[in-house]
Amino acid sequence: MLSSTESADLSLYQKVDACLFPKAALCGVESPVMEANGRINIPGLPNGMSVEAYIPLLHLYTSILEADRLIQPFRKALSLKPRTLGNQLSSAVTALDSSKLVPNLYYKREDQTAIKAYKARGAFCGMKRVMETSGEDNFLAVSTGNHALGILKAAELLHPKKVKIVVPNNTSEIKLKTINSKILGVRHKGVDASVLYLGDTFDEARDWAISQQVGGDGYYLDPFSNPWVVAGQGTIGLELFRQLSPILQQRPEIEEVVVVSPIGGGGLLAGTATALRMAAAWDARFRQVDLKFAGLRLQNLFTKYGDAIRVKSVAEGNQLVFETLDIPQLKISDDMMAWGMQYALNDLGDKIEGPSGATVYTALNREEYTPTEKRLVVCIVSGGNVGVFPTA
Repeated sequence: MLSSTESADLSLYQKVDACLFPKAALCGVESPVMEANGRINIPGLPNGMSVEAYIPLLHLYTSILEADRLIQPFRKALSLKPRTLGNQLSSAVTALDSSKLVPNLYYKREDQTAIKAYKARGAFCGMKRVMETSGEDNFLAVSTGNHALGILKAAELLHPKKVKIVVPNNTSEIKLKTINSKILGVRHKGVDASVLYLGDTFDEARDWAISQQVGGDGYYLDPFSNPWVVAGQGTIGLELFRQLSPILQQRPEIEEVVVVSPIGGGGLLAGTATALRMAAAWDARFRQVDLKFAGLRLQNLFTKYGDAIRVKSVAEGNQLVFETLDIPQLKISDDMMAWGMQYALNDLGDKIEGPSGATVYTALNREEYTPTEKRLVVCIVSGGNVGVFPTA
């Protein structure tokens, strides 16, 4: 018999489920099965998941759906190359490009956002949501590059009163130049934008910024633990769902889909995996497909090519998602990143950041993630703001 707490959770689950998937039964989609011990069996998700584990995923998923709504009117402004023709959906901020060299290898091109990095999504959604719900117009952020660019792009579009970016001293020179250039552009839009150089590492700068949340320099938008920032990154998962669905419909021989992503604080993969898992769980085209994810973390924080994910630890909420969805975290090195960066340059014709290169290395050098006739692999290209590129 379920406890009163479990019964309340089940009631919430049933209400949200009815709102999100009212036509599931009509479409011939299996319904979740609630067992007597409070465990849930859901198509596409780990069997025997507890209500306590499922509810946070469902909560994040509903936030991602809301983030998708927030982004919708701004997709063109957030995209470097708006997709309106060909086989790319116009609702996608970035393309899903197939490899020219390897069958069943795909690249989710987050280097094609307006700031050439996925962080445009989370920064925009975080700022937009806060401004809509609280009227706050004073923001603080910490970044070694890409999150700062995302915050400044959001400020350019949303026009808050003030934005301060805290930048640690180990930020790459090219990203510092880009940040300062964007600061000037945002000031021309009437936003009081500034940079504060503080700390020798990202974590030192972040610790200071967190300490300012109460009575400090503005609303702090953390790059990977703020729930609306994570939800914004999760819109990648919704786009992948929309982009992969027609491919799977045309390719019934595909039995497995693997998504490989870099991990710093974990917001990118936590949001993406939650969105794609939850959406796919209710779609018949994914019913016969084993959906897997792999995360890549730096083996050494002082790596040459990994500045985009140079973070000491994964945020607690994101780690919980990885554990719930059984997502492994693999270690990557400079050699792996350099190899993948060179390969992607040959395949895509564009330079990509080191952690993105590591996804390519992993996809082509680890047997369990290598594309095959029955396995489709997606490498998330998290960014293209390259500070140092390996020599051939």
